[in-house]
Amino acid sequence: MVSELKEMPKFMQSLDDEVFATLQKIAKERGIKVQELLRAVIIPEWLREKHHVKEG
Repeated sequence: MVSELKEMPKFMQSLDDEVFATLQKIAKERGIKVQELLRAVIIPEWLREKHHVKEG
């Protein structure tokens, strides 16, 4: 079975060295990469908080 690949929007983010080091540490503790941490944890959390603030 061949799955269709959809093109997803992309963005680039610059981080301060200290912030990146903190994200690397957190990702390493979870056994994942920084990109996975951003995609699976940080961004969804941020969106939930922003959505909650708009509703509140």
